[in-house]
Amino acid sequence: MLSPAEPGPGVVRRILERLAHGAALALLAGLLVRSLSSQGQGPAERAGAGALPAALARWSTVDRPARVQAVVDGDIPPVALDWLAALVRTGTPVTWEGDPSPVAAVDDPVADPGGATRVRVAAPAGTEIVLEDAFGPLDSAATGPTGATFLARSAPSWIVARSGRLAARATVPDSLVFGRLLLLGRVGWESKFVAAALEERGWKVDARLALSPKGNVAEGGAVRLDTSRYSAVIVLDSLAPADLAAIGPYLRAGGGAILTAPSLRAPALRALGAARQGAGLRAAEPFDTSSPAPRSSLAVAPIADWPGQLVLESRDGQAAVAARRVERGRLVVVGYLDTWRWRMAGRGDAAGQHRDWWAGLVAGVAHVGREPRPVSGAGADEAPLAHLMDRLGPSSRPITGAAAGLSISNALLFGAMAGLFLLGWTSRRFRGAP
Repeated sequence: MLSPAEPGPGVVRRILERLAHGAALALLAGLLVRSLSSQGQGPAERAGAGALPAALARWSTVDRPARVQAVVDGDIPPVALDWLAALVRTGTPVTWEGDPSPVAAVDDPVADPGGATRVRVAAPAGTEIVLEDAFGPLDSAATGPTGATFLARSAPSWIVARSGRLAARATVPDSLVFGRLLLLGRVGWESKFVAAALEERGWKVDARLALSPKGNVAEGGAVRLDTSRYSAVIVLDSLAPADLAAIGPYLRAGGGAILTAPSLRAPALRALGAARQGAGLRAAEPFDTSSPAPRSSLAVAPIADWPGQLVLESRDGQAAVAARRVERGRLVVVGYLDTWRWRMAGRGDAAGQHRDWWAGLVAGVAHVGREPRPVSGAGADEAPLAHLMDRLGPSSRPITGAAAGLSISNALLFGAMAGLFLLGWTSRRFRGAP
């Protein structure tokens, strides 16, 4: 028998019913507040680079998470990064986690009719870089203090420089329009083989060569030296049958010029103030056909120091090839003499090496036109880590259960609310309440 102070079973049941009813109403109110304030945000979610495209579509159309974290375990396409930034603007916090190596790459077409692309990669010293194009790997190298430079002879329209999990993608934005080359000198082996090397490379060469005091050899009609026709002028001798005084205005207008040591004896070229021949002309050594450095066997007239010069090659501490700017133009001075001996007497592919060397000098000074071309490398991103930090900020710690707060889904809350209403209704039915 119950004491008067103890509540009966009916009282306890009614108390539990009211508690269940109150809890169900509280859950209903919570669902309503959540719907109005967050429009049905779900729990925090993480996605790796591979799963990110599908996750972005779901987050934008079906489930809106309370927070998003991208795991940088591979390349994140720029479109996915822009999509994540758009989620931030709609009110969804977005972070990323990972420790990818910074890498950036740019490429530019080389002024070479044979086709080539120069790729410059920036990354911390010692970083292993793998260069790829649409057909697979091209080359690899470890970066030095100033990064790494690659020369892709396949002339790809876009390249990938990969470092670990991230890859910089760059496209070549322009096609080059080449002019002609003007070769000035005397009839001889040097002019013959320099012209042959450049024509083999694809350049169209107009030669003006001195044959005798009374006669010259000219290929093509006489034309004015200007940047609309010529990409560069090469002067091999001071007795060249042309108005050498025109080279100065041509350079200052943006043209390119290569002058050899014998050509510097011409007063018109000395007047440029662009270069001065060094003291003492070294005697030619017997050409060593077994030498791995063929130019070391060539005679050379050292180039004296002059303001603003960049030494490209040196011999025994003295400049053998140097370059500088002349207002808008570029000038290279070559101290090597009789380079034809390298082509004729060198070992192995001496003709190809001679051709590559002269083509490289011309590429460094040539004035070329540029025509924009459609970008074929969709998803280009020259600095992926910098782009990522610009859009989403620095990296953060991974989302864990405690960090994410383990928010309860709307479906679970609705199920709990329905269960409480059902419990109250069942209790009332069993005790006979209306």
